[in-house]
Amino acid sequence: MRCSSTSPAVQQPQNSESLVQGAAAHWIAPDRLLWFADRGADRYELRFSANADISVTTAGVSGGDAIPLTPGADLTSAQSETWPHMADWPAFSLASDRNLAQQAIRGPVFAIAYDSEGNVTQATRVQVPGLIDSFFRFDGTLGPVYQGDDIVLRVWAPTAHSLSLSLYDDAKNEAGSVAGSYDTETGVWTFTGPAAEWDRKFYRLAIRVWHHENGLINEYEVTDPYSVSLSTDSYFSQFADLAGDARLKPAGWDDIRKQQPRPVDITLYEAHVRDFSIFDQSVPELHRGTFMAFTHNGKGGRSLSNGMRHLIALQEAGLTHLHLLPVNDITTVIENRDERIDLDQPYSRLCEQMPDAEELKPYCERFGDTPIYEAFKELAAEDPATTSIQLPYSIRGRYQSLARMDGFNWGYDPFHFNAVEGSYSTDPNGVQRIIEFREMVKALHEIGLKLVVDVVYNHTSAHGLERRSVLDRVVPGYYQRYDVVSGEIETSTCCPNTAAEHYMKERLLIDSVVFWAKYYKVDSFRFDLMGHHPREVMERLMDALAELTLEEHGVDGKNIYVYGEGWNFGEVADNRIFFQATQFNMNGTGIGNFNDRKRDGIRGRNFTDSGRFQGFTSGQYLFPNEDAGADRSQQRSDLLFQADQIRVGMAGNLRSYPFINRTGERVTGITDRIGYTDLPQETVNYIDKHDNETLWDNTQTKLPHDMSMDDRVRVHLLSLAFINYGQGVPFHQMGSDILRSKSLDRNSFDSGDWFNEVDFTLQTHNWGRGLPPSWDNERNWDRQREFLTNPVIRVEEAHMRLAHEVFRDQLRVRYSSPLFRLETAEEIKTRVMFHNTGPDQQPGIIAMTISDGRCAGPSLDPNLDGMLVIFNAHNEPQTFETGLRGMRLHDLLVSGADAVVKTADISADGTVSLPPLTAAVFVKPQGNMQGDFVCNLN
Repeated sequence: MRCSSTSPAVQQPQNSESLVQGAAAHWIAPDRLLWFADRGADRYELRFSANADISVTTAGVSGGDAIPLTPGADLTSAQSETWPHMADWPAFSLASDRNLAQQAIRGPVFAIAYDSEGNVTQATRVQVPGLIDSFFRFDGTLGPVYQGDDIVLRVWAPTAHSLSLSLYDDAKNEAGSVAGSYDTETGVWTFTGPAAEWDRKFYRLAIRVWHHENGLINEYEVTDPYSVSLSTDSYFSQFADLAGDARLKPAGWDDIRKQQPRPVDITLYEAHVRDFSIFDQSVPELHRGTFMAFTHNGKGGRSLSNGMRHLIALQEAGLTHLHLLPVNDITTVIENRDERIDLDQPYSRLCEQMPDAEELKPYCERFGDTPIYEAFKELAAEDPATTSIQLPYSIRGRYQSLARMDGFNWGYDPFHFNAVEGSYSTDPNGVQRIIEFREMVKALHEIGLKLVVDVVYNHTSAHGLERRSVLDRVVPGYYQRYDVVSGEIETSTCCPNTAAEHYMKERLLIDSVVFWAKYYKVDSFRFDLMGHHPREVMERLMDALAELTLEEHGVDGKNIYVYGEGWNFGEVADNRIFFQATQFNMNGTGIGNFNDRKRDGIRGRNFTDSGRFQGFTSGQYLFPNEDAGADRSQQRSDLLFQADQIRVGMAGNLRSYPFINRTGERVTGITDRIGYTDLPQETVNYIDKHDNETLWDNTQTKLPHDMSMDDRVRVHLLSLAFINYGQGVPFHQMGSDILRSKSLDRNSFDSGDWFNEVDFTLQTHNWGRGLPPSWDNERNWDRQREFLTNPVIRVEEAHMRLAHEVFRDQLRVRYSSPLFRLETAEEIKTRVMFHNTGPDQQPGIIAMTISDGRCAGPSLDPNLDGMLVIFNAHNEPQTFETGLRGMRLHDLLVSGADAVVKTADISADGTVSLPPLTAAVFVKPQGNMQGDFVCNLN
């Protein structure tokens, strides 16, 4: 990699001090600059230099060109709407045009205030994304495109002084340099070459550009932001023809047609590529932890793996979509397997890597060449709360910890947005990753599963001049979001934030999602921290996807389901910079948002955040744990509020859903900021996902210590039933159906295969595998040890098998009737009604009816007049009078795996007898002449 720097932006004369502070001025339009300048100054100017020769010091100002700034300007309404967080800043007018702007953005720009004697009273760097958006937008195709006999590569880099294309052969030896043409209207550099010579060639971009990080004009090579294929560990981009090259397509790829279900007919199952198969002995060793593991689906003469057997069983019960954590190119996993340390390698590899780590030496002497996995098993068997297992993950200092050396990471650290991650391929060097990803998509399609990919456009893994920084090295200061005063990078998402409010960053986001849908036939997209994007960007994305058709692309773009995390926080919070894509802003878009209100009501908030505070199913008021305290009145109040959260969530989390709340008031779903949707598809109902403790782990912290294992399993299944029996889109973490544990790890993003293992043979379980890594857990180790060593909690195969079978029964029940999957708010408001509400309700009972009777309108289910879905969160039997006649227990529960629910009964007069910790569904067959089924007439 070539890299050099020249031309200091602020040349420092001897014995002088720079007067430039922060980056607190913003050139938002050709004629407008925003800046809280010194009001007492005599004059103001903007100074720029493409040669980066400006000096602003105590010795004076020199270099560059100056433009007068005139204070007292106004903003247009459009400018105020575009820059709401600075709309009340003082505005300056100035004169500029495209030619001047082109010079200005290629070097440093400063805003300077002077007193009457010409002394500098204030100086700051100017941020210029607004100016770039004014003059250098591009709406064409970026990245490599195969056109006839040529390859055309377009790179948007308006701030670059020069840009050339460096070609490399298979051995990564430089094979030539190609000059490009620059379009002053769009800021795009174009390179054209013969496809016969360039196809499969590796390449890099040699760029000369000024960067604010070091204040220099730098020369270095960088990969293509729109790369579609890469070398191992992403050092080189590669030309590849995803559209026309048959060698990159599995047999029959072009014939696949991805028809989409209604969003309300979707159930989501969130998995991680590596978790799914890394320990699956039924998968060939080379394929474990890769896309190819999913091809062992038993079709076309291929073997059937344990993991795929599990997915097929869920699909046959009703599961529709497999959600994979990020599959695009990431930074944190070493793609070359020979350079990694994984758990199948000898413990001595750790010792060689960290020879002076004193705390590791006793284990090095003990285990020697024992595989790391087997060593960990011994340690956990001796002490389920040992710290010795997490030790290699937590060692820091001058050594790489195991977390940095192994093949595991969730992948929320994007490197290249349009390229497939190489560590999930059998060969990370080049196009094999493309082929194998498509093989996976095809294999999932063959068993009837749609594919969701997790996308991360809200941040990058690096910024500035660091090698893993791509966007910020190609167009410095544009794609990322910087503090408006200091100019420091915003990192509220965990990492360097991006700025989709800037036009070409929005373009990248939309181009990328459409790329994955078009060329990989991805069916759905889950957006990480979606609230850090503008709502209007997400709406324009939906419009762009809708242009993909089954006839032309094999993709039903208008029905692709998009959902995400609409959390409201950080520098963008409360619509400060733009109207966000957050929960309470997205109603009416059809885009889904995770429903944490229903989650918290069911299970209680996360243990890490709220300790042993119990949820509706985990004992609040009904069977308090040892830390619950003596205030029974408050516990009852908390339980009734949780019940309201659950009821609104069960009704599609509708803002407008009418019901009687815990105080006896007639309210709607938005009361207490619970409901936020206009359409049921806009709520993604979940109880656990990769973040925070798993459902099993979180629940164990809430339950009384002496609760039996059978009851613990029932609490778990009752919690899942609230998700599977509600209106909206159910979402489950892979393994929740088999009581998945991560040994209480709340943030297993880099905790390795040991803490993230899922065993579909049900021979192992992750509870009591040692205290989880210290970085996010150490402050809770004392409490975690208390739970992990509880002798009552012993998860056996029978527990996991029962959980899996009951979960499948719940899915079957959901898909047995369209009444569980109502499509509109009006249908829900008419058909869904809750009983046992108000201040005098029977605590711990939630009873919901869904009507298909005459009062509900046109019949949706030819077999039913309606159904009763009822939940008993008590650990004792309960009776409840419904007044409903002609009901019977659902046939699928009568024949199902749960022997306890089979004892649930409803009498002729409608009195329900419910066993403890049970969810039951009673149905009224159509044609039963015992009166019309009840409707919600509130």
